[in-house]
Amino acid sequence: MSKKVITSLLTLPVELVYRILDNLDELSILLSIRNVCTRLNAITDTYHRYQTMSALDLKFRKIHDQTIKCLVTVLHTNKTLTTLDLAQNYISIEGAQYLMIFLKINTILTILHLNWNKIGTEGVQYLANALYKNTTLKVLDLGGNCIGDEGARYLANALKNNTTLTALILCENRITAEGAYHLANGLRDNTTLTTLELGENQIGSKGAQYLSIALETNITLTKLDLQWNKIDSKGAQYLANILYNNRTFTMLHLNCNSIENEGAQYLANALKNNISLTTLIISRNQIGLEGTRYFANALRNNTVLKILDLAHNRIDNETTQLIANALQNNTTLTTLHLGWNQIGTEGTHSLANALETNSTLTTLDLNHNHIGAKGTQYLAKALECNITLITLDLTHNYIGNEGARYLTDALHNNRTLTMLNLAWNNIDNEAIQYFMNALQNNASLINMDLTSNKIDVQGAHYLFNSLENNKTLTSLNLANNQITIEDVQYLRNISKDALIRVQL
Repeated sequence: MSKKVITSLLTLPVELVYRILDNLDELSILLSIRNVCTRLNAITDTYHRYQTMSALDLKFRKIHDQTIKCLVTVLHTNKTLTTLDLAQNYISIEGAQYLMIFLKINTILTILHLNWNKIGTEGVQYLANALYKNTTLKVLDLGGNCIGDEGARYLANALKNNTTLTALILCENRITAEGAYHLANGLRDNTTLTTLELGENQIGSKGAQYLSIALETNITLTKLDLQWNKIDSKGAQYLANILYNNRTFTMLHLNCNSIENEGAQYLANALKNNISLTTLIISRNQIGLEGTRYFANALRNNTVLKILDLAHNRIDNETTQLIANALQNNTTLTTLHLGWNQIGTEGTHSLANALETNSTLTTLDLNHNHIGAKGTQYLAKALECNITLITLDLTHNYIGNEGARYLTDALHNNRTLTMLNLAWNNIDNEAIQYFMNALQNNASLINMDLTSNKIDVQGAHYLFNSLENNKTLTSLNLANNQITIEDVQYLRNISKDALIRVQL
């Protein structure tokens, strides 16, 4: 009688173990295979996925503190992992303590995402302690962890001594002006942090004042995110002082505050002579005619600003004329966001005239502005001679088939536009026939978005025929149109190659 042979993972040939590992995700390999025995450690050490594992994405994995304990134990001997994403899990104080122990001795990890866990004030104290010893971590994301002002104080004290962290993300953490005061103190002594994100807190104008004072002497921070922070015109005045005195600051994000026209004046005046700021985001700030006038005047003198976001303000056709006039003289701005305003047909006419002479703007966002078919006609005429615009967003502008026809006429001659967004514009099969002809000649358009229009399977068929000849357009979005699952199968039979490039 033959003896029964029992096969164990511990005795399998190496190649068979490799095949098993091929069917496991990274977390399973780390927690179920590593540190089981010396032989399995030796095998995983030579396994190609383990050898090249530089990033580990573990967000939304319902990870608790005890899992963190096991994970960091395994990672103690890892020599390749540089990015660890633990966002959206259930890590609390205990897990933060395990991570502290790990970070104090780890010399490989450079990016750690812990946003949207349950770390809290006490947990962040452990992580701050790790920053005193750690010499490799560059990016730490603690957004959405309710660390509060006391947690901000712990991190600020660590910043005074840490010499490697370059980005600290603290969005949605219930930080008030007091927390901003602590962080400002940390910035006075810190010489490495380049990015500080404090969006969706409650620092207010007083907190903005604390930060602005620190940044008058700090020469390393380049990006500051203060969106959704209840900053009013007085706070904008404090932040403008940074632009007068600081020569390294490049990005200021003030979306969803209340700076209004008065605050816009402070910022715009500072921009006239500023030599470092390249990105200014001031969308949703109740800026109207007077505030926009200040920025238009600043654009005539400023020679460094590249990105300006004025979306969701109170910009109408008269206000747009001021911006358009500035664009005819400005030679540095490359991106202009004006979405969700009241620009209308006449305002678009002004912008189109500017595009005929402007030679630097590459991205123009006009979504939700009621420009209509006539406004589209003005833009199309400008596109026939403009040689710099690359991206044009006309989402939800009621352009219809008539407006689409004007754009397709421009596409016959334009050789620079690569991205065109026409989602939510009441475009149907009639307009698609115009696009079919234009795409057979156009050799620059790479991405076109026709989401949420009135295109059915026949219109899609027209576009598929165009793609047979056009090899430049690599992404065509037709989602949320009048195309059924059965239509998709029909289109697949027409051209599998075209279907690869189309999102349905």
